[in-house]
Amino acid sequence: EIGVVKFTLSLKSGLKYFIDNGFVSLDAKLIALFFVENKDKLDKTQMGEALGREPDANFVKEEGVDPEKGGTGFWYSILNHYVDSFDFTGLLFDDAIRLFQSGFRLPGEAQKIDRIMEKFAERYTRQNLDVFPSADTAFILAFSVIMLNTDLHNPNIKEEKKMTLDSFIRNNRGIADGDDLPEDFLVGIYKRVKLNPFSLKEDDEARQKMKERDVLESNYFFEGPSFFGSSAEDRKKEKFRKERAEMMNATEQLFKKRSTKGKAAIATVSANTQFTDSIDPGDVVKPMFDVTWGPLIGTLSQILECSTDERSIIVCLNGFVYAVRIAAHSRMSLARDTFVNSLAKFTSLGSIKEMRYKNIESIRTLLSIAVIDGEYLNESWGPVLQCISQLARLRLFGSGLDSDEAFLHDESEPSKSIKNSSFHQTKADTDRETEETNSRAVVAAFNDLLIDKVFSSTVNLSSRSIAHFIEQLVEVSAMEIAGDSKRGISGVTASSKKLTKLGESTGEEGPRIFSLQRLVEVADFNMDVRPRLAWAQVWEIMANHFSKIGCHENAKVSIFAIDSLKQLSFKFLEKPELSEFNFQRIFLRPFLHLMENSKTREDIRELILRCVDNMIRTISHNLRSGWKIFFSILTASARDPSERINTLGLAILQRLLDEHLHQLCRLHEDDESTVSSSVISSGELSPLQKHNRNANVDDFVGLCRASISFIDTNQSSSKIPIGLSMRALCHAACYADLVAEGRVLPPVSGSQCSSKDQTGYTYEGLDEKEGLDMVLWRTLLDGLANGIKSSRHSNAGGVGCLVQRGSVLALRAILLRYGHNFSTAQWSALLTQTLLPAIQAAAESDDSPVIRITSESPSISSLDFLAEVQVLPPQPDDDGLQKFAQQSSSAERAPTRPLGEAELLVEASFADMRHGGDGNLSRAYELVNKDVQAASEEQPFPDSWIATTAPIAFGTLTDILSEVALKRGTEGRIELWPLIEKQFFLWCIGREKSDGAAWQPCEAIVRISCREINRFAIHLKSLLLTPKSEEHMAWVSAMLKTFASVLSRLVMIESSIKDELIRVKSIAYGPEESLKSEPRVELGKMETEIIVYTPFGRGKLTERREDKYMCKVGTSCTYVKDIIQLDFGGTLYRPSPGVKPIIECSSDSPAPSKDIVGEKGNGLMPMSLTEITRESWWQHLVPSLKIRCVGVHCIQYYLHDLLSFYAPLASEEDIEQLHMSLDNSRLLAAEASTHEDLSHAFQEAMFSQWGDGVEEVEEALSNIGGTSHRRGSEMFFLTQEAGATKNIIQMLSILYQFDNKSVQMWDHETYSESRLLDYIKEVLWKFIESEATDGHLIDPNVWRNASESGGKLAIYCTSFAAVVVKVLCIMLSMSREKFSKHRREFFPVLCSLVLIQSEEIRNLVKEVLERQVAPELGVSINERQASK
Repeated sequence: EIGVVKFTLSLKSGLKYFIDNGFVSLDAKLIALFFVENKDKLDKTQMGEALGREPDANFVKEEGVDPEKGGTGFWYSILNHYVDSFDFTGLLFDDAIRLFQSGFRLPGEAQKIDRIMEKFAERYTRQNLDVFPSADTAFILAFSVIMLNTDLHNPNIKEEKKMTLDSFIRNNRGIADGDDLPEDFLVGIYKRVKLNPFSLKEDDEARQKMKERDVLESNYFFEGPSFFGSSAEDRKKEKFRKERAEMMNATEQLFKKRSTKGKAAIATVSANTQFTDSIDPGDVVKPMFDVTWGPLIGTLSQILECSTDERSIIVCLNGFVYAVRIAAHSRMSLARDTFVNSLAKFTSLGSIKEMRYKNIESIRTLLSIAVIDGEYLNESWGPVLQCISQLARLRLFGSGLDSDEAFLHDESEPSKSIKNSSFHQTKADTDRETEETNSRAVVAAFNDLLIDKVFSSTVNLSSRSIAHFIEQLVEVSAMEIAGDSKRGISGVTASSKKLTKLGESTGEEGPRIFSLQRLVEVADFNMDVRPRLAWAQVWEIMANHFSKIGCHENAKVSIFAIDSLKQLSFKFLEKPELSEFNFQRIFLRPFLHLMENSKTREDIRELILRCVDNMIRTISHNLRSGWKIFFSILTASARDPSERINTLGLAILQRLLDEHLHQLCRLHEDDESTVSSSVISSGELSPLQKHNRNANVDDFVGLCRASISFIDTNQSSSKIPIGLSMRALCHAACYADLVAEGRVLPPVSGSQCSSKDQTGYTYEGLDEKEGLDMVLWRTLLDGLANGIKSSRHSNAGGVGCLVQRGSVLALRAILLRYGHNFSTAQWSALLTQTLLPAIQAAAESDDSPVIRITSESPSISSLDFLAEVQVLPPQPDDDGLQKFAQQSSSAERAPTRPLGEAELLVEASFADMRHGGDGNLSRAYELVNKDVQAASEEQPFPDSWIATTAPIAFGTLTDILSEVALKRGTEGRIELWPLIEKQFFLWCIGREKSDGAAWQPCEAIVRISCREINRFAIHLKSLLLTPKSEEHMAWVSAMLKTFASVLSRLVMIESSIKDELIRVKSIAYGPEESLKSEPRVELGKMETEIIVYTPFGRGKLTERREDKYMCKVGTSCTYVKDIIQLDFGGTLYRPSPGVKPIIECSSDSPAPSKDIVGEKGNGLMPMSLTEITRESWWQHLVPSLKIRCVGVHCIQYYLHDLLSFYAPLASEEDIEQLHMSLDNSRLLAAEASTHEDLSHAFQEAMFSQWGDGVEEVEEALSNIGGTSHRRGSEMFFLTQEAGATKNIIQMLSILYQFDNKSVQMWDHETYSESRLLDYIKEVLWKFIESEATDGHLIDPNVWRNASESGGKLAIYCTSFAAVVVKVLCIMLSMSREKFSKHRREFFPVLCSLVLIQSEEIRNLVKEVLERQVAPELGVSINERQASK
């Protein structure tokens, strides 16, 4: 009990007694728990004082003592531990406040209340994450609830003036980060507080014992002396009031007992008592003053205007003082404003005339009112502050110093013209003399201290009064800057006219910044003494003003505003921000508004960035929610049209990564949020740890967006230097390293969304954990994807599309380095929602000449300029990479931090690209110290994405398949391979109209995609060299199905385009001319068995018939159809290959020249008949047909080298499907190569490509011996036919010679034997016939290497020479037994081949005869040589 008494009398003495006597140790946490356990015994007021002590207060005076043991910050530590001892989990908000305040009385000082309630809001929000969006909301609502409790339960507030439910809801609108809290939530709080008021146990007992009024009497949350605590003097006054009330009650009782007095006397006493206790004096004075103030101001003004008697002037000015005071205290705003405005005009500060005694005294009186009655001036602060502004101007003028106008003069502004110069000059001289006289009088009468006192005393104003003061000061500042600072005191009131525009001058004066300077001082005075809630309201007014001033047309004014903001920001940010709060973000928002404002000057935007850089360097350790504003500012710098701003913004980002990365990636915020790996894996995180994790994620995503904005410039009109974008790509790799290394952890809770501007942006279709893990990756990967499809031109040193290529390389490095961290589902989402759409969009957006280039032969490409594919990167521990890292770290301006794996890979890739390297990153260190030189040979199409970037982008998909999908086995084959296969399929085939907008790939894309399919097949082949398994066989099947599917689809589209080309020509020239060279097809049932291959399997052609269809009204089309009985039992009806439809128009129908006939088929060909003329009928179809021929050729070309490995491992079904696809290609090419209409179309295309040089074309045709005008189409289709045939023979020969006796597989030999023999005989006899017919027309040099002559001449024998060579090699490789089995079929054709012109073929025939035939005839080689 002694300790309790000592504690009540003195906080420190009582606490020292408890410590000295062993009740508690000198430890902040133990003392906090001691307070909690003994809250019913200890004095509540002293408890509140202890919890509200300043953060730097100590208990032990010695320096260097631990804050937990009594050093600096000891009391603040007690507050932290005290609040943390409460468990608010699941409690209603008002119940939590009730519980929290049950142990102490809130102190009377606003700053102390602010600290205590700030910790409460943080604790409650941390333990109830789903209630409020941030601790700011809980903080504001906590004060609102306390005010509500005071308002509802204070008996001094009349019932009709108490806060209503609607008022409570209205007061709390927009506090949830701009949104409203649920109305039901607020209604519940209101009803519970109204039913059960907040009160302390001691107060309840005193109330019940003494039957006194409720202890809560204040109208404001920090002014109630009973509830919030009070000083000793206040308690004495309260005791005196209570004793006085008791005396009055006793006196009333005595009057009642007196029998000599009547009821009138008793009534009088009762009335007096009621008047004393209940009636506000203002209610009595106000009616009287309301009647008299009008005549009073007239009298005072008249006397003051006319009198020169000093005594009369003083009396009148005293009358103004009392009148203003009565009006202000009685809340008579009109009377108050009238008296203040009238007094302001008597100062003569708003006009130019000589000041007299009464003017000086009027100024002195006005300043006195400002200091003494400032609490009640409200809107009347306007004229007072205007007078102070003019007073300061005169003092500056009288002191001989330069005025603001001179300092802020903008030399770029034209000088104002002066009319009637002599008159105006005379008046100006007179005015100047008057001003000089007045300034001397002002300097003599007033000093700076009197003016300073007006502003320094604002710390004593209530929150409502300071808000009025700031509003009026801001308005005066706006008038000063606009050059119209006298407007409010020269005949027009401050509130009767609004400024037209802050950036424009509306008066004749120059801009002044006196009030702006004072605004900064007031902010500085009040920042640390105001509750955060009150300060936030005041700062909102000031921030808007700073945002407007920062855009002023006068650069010096703008610079001063930004410098003022910087100074205030430094002071504000010195105080650390608690978690869950956003005060920093609110305070720094003016910088962002100015940065995003298009009217802000470039030098001001640069100054803002330098302020941000300065703050990051100096006080980054205190930044919390302020990071979001800084990242948004840096993002805005990327969209700025100024290159200087772009450069500075990225330099800040670079410095931030190099020097402050540890402050951005906080894995350990404080003791409670320290997260061990075991806790992370088990998910046992406290609410604070969860919040800190999520907050770190938001900051990290903001940082990523800032860097990405320098890459993704599609939404910006600025032309960011290429070097900045390339550096930003390195940042992206750095961020990936941070995530992969676990330095930034994924969020642990929260909603997932697909909107990139919202928190929780991640991939759709993932479960909760996988989705949260990808929150860190989605923004980063999407930004790089946007860089891939960027439309900006980024060429340098002869190299094009640098940003696009760099984005691909950065994304490739990240995915190949850290792709193993992603689950298969995450990979699927990444591919379908980011990577594949980006590459496709980039391919479709390329409109360069490359998309119109087609080769004259499938085997001879005109696209040799395409970029090379990147080889797989070396491992992280590669010696070459490590050397590169060492050399990079020693370079000038190199970061002190070590490079991560992905960042190192990107840096090496960029070094290789800058110096024209070969892509081998293990040797990139050799390029570091070399000067960057322009490419020795510039790219012919540097702006073409397809030419420069597509090979690397497509190759990245192949690398992903090789490094990720294959290593995941079945999952990779089932989930990932179909996604990329589908994309390759699209690039080979195109997109039909039914799947969206029709799109046709160009030849370059087709060649690149076919090459990548082959690259993956080769990599798969190297992997499958290991012992075979079912999974290996499944991959073999998938690979062969891909080749077969792509080939089948290409052939089907090729057939459709071919038929369409024939049909269009029939429309352009007429069916008679088109059909005159075509033999009529026999109709009816087939007498002989004809075997055909279709996309649905093998079958027999049984019948041909004609079918007529109505295409349009009056137009009919007749088609010849084949009826095929398929082997599996079905029946197929298809148009007969090579037979043109006949289009007929009735005599009474209009010509179909402007109609559209038929459907667009595959959506890849134009069908409008308005485009069909004899000059243009071929234009769209021939290039499309050529591209399909090229695709078929590429697939067949790459397939040939793979068959030796894949064919023996394939199933019969896969072989059959591949055989069918190749045979369909062969048959189509064989029919198309002899078609006159196709030849005509290709010839027209060739003539068009040559322009008007027809003679040159004819000469070129005659140079090959006059081999007819079918050269163009034959070149394509003979090459295709030869390639298909060669593949078929290769595949069948491999199967025929494969020894599968040791393996239980299907019968290869039976399947392939007869087929192989038929193909060999057909190819050899047709070759012999062609050589005999056209061989004499061929230059003998062509035959020097027959196997390479196929793409040079459009003749069957030259095209099939390589096939013949292949056949002869197969004969040589056959076993003696198998060759002997078919010797009778082979021998005649071999004898005929002896006469072929090709020496290569003759030598092979000779070798076959010697090795295979001679032994059968019993002739040895030696005997044959002897006979010769």
